[in-house]
Amino acid sequence: MKIFGLTIAKEIYMTVIIVIVAFIIEKMLKALVKKTFNPKKKHKKFEERKVSTIRSLLCSIIKYVVWILAILSLLGVYGVNTAALVTGLGVLSLVVGLAFQDILKDVLVGISILFENWFAVGDFVKIDNFTGTVLSIGLKSTRMQAYTGEIKIISNRNISEVINYSLDKTLAVVDIPVSYETKLDKAEKILQVTSATLKEKIPSLIDEPEVLGVQELADSSVVFRISGRCKPAKHFEVERQMKKEFKNALDKNGIKIPYMQIEVHNDK
Repeated sequence: MKIFGLTIAKEIYMTVIIVIVAFIIEKMLKALVKKTFNPKKKHKKFEERKVSTIRSLLCSIIKYVVWILAILSLLGVYGVNTAALVTGLGVLSLVVGLAFQDILKDVLVGISILFENWFAVGDFVKIDNFTGTVLSIGLKSTRMQAYTGEIKIISNRNISEVINYSLDKTLAVVDIPVSYETKLDKAEKILQVTSATLKEKIPSLIDEPEVLGVQELADSSVVFRISGRCKPAKHFEVERQMKKEFKNALDKNGIKIPYMQIEVHNDK
């Protein structure tokens, strides 16, 4: 084949064509999947979070299938008997199965995650001591991001236990210490009055927080516990806001929260 007077080998231009076609097909199929499984649209059979997960998984499948077919086509261009290769794979299926058993486990667990509703894209979960938001779920791995920005990629086969904070309402629990010199009835009353105002100040709270009473007689303080139901995955945020409000209320009423102090004596 001649282009601009230059003779180009069949293998070269066919390679370029196959790669371009594969790239276009992958983009078109992914665009179709994203349009069909749009979380913002109403899907009668699937909830929003599951739609996002299906979309992520299908895009992953499309990528693998398109490029595997593209590689087989390229091998055919360079004279490799792909039909015999595929047949040979059937004969060597046992060997291949053993070699890629981990990949097979990843795929099977990935399917289980989707259909057994372990978690979905956008959920706030804890997996193996790592807590964060699920960014994507693929055939081989799940990608998560912590609130501080770290991204962790976990092989699906290694996911055995999951704590999902997004499936139902969560509980915000706050422990407030006061000194032993404090009148406990007065401190408890202040905490109760403050709790009654928090639902209006903290939108993520579902109910008015409840002062449960004295939780612990610690070494240098008496600890009160307060809890309140909040929206899914919002408990950390709510706990921070509750601590701020209780601290301000105690300060206004002259009640100190004990803290460690070190006395230094300078002998002359």
